[in-house]
Amino acid sequence: MLVPKRNWRMYLSLEDEATLNEILRLTAKHRGAYKNANETAVAQLWCALIEIQKEIKGLDERLKRLERILGGIVSRAQEEREKLLKSLENL
Repeated sequence: MLVPKRNWRMYLSLEDEATLNEILRLTAKHRGAYKNANETAVAQLWCALIEIQKEIKGLDERLKRLERILGGIVSRAQEEREKLLKSLENL
């Protein structure tokens, strides 16, 4: 007896469904690779992981840049504070 397949996506929130669709859109770039695999679905998952890892790497790079910028701002603020305190001591 055949059991009808259920559309599991209908149980996702709208936000999660949009996220999944974005991942699938990014993964489609690798269609030529995963369509030639013995297990297409598994290969498609690996390609999705590649795209997610690229996103993580990009976010890490942006975070490091922001940390450098903020570190510089804090460093300059501390230097200015020290100069101000020294000038007040000299009064």
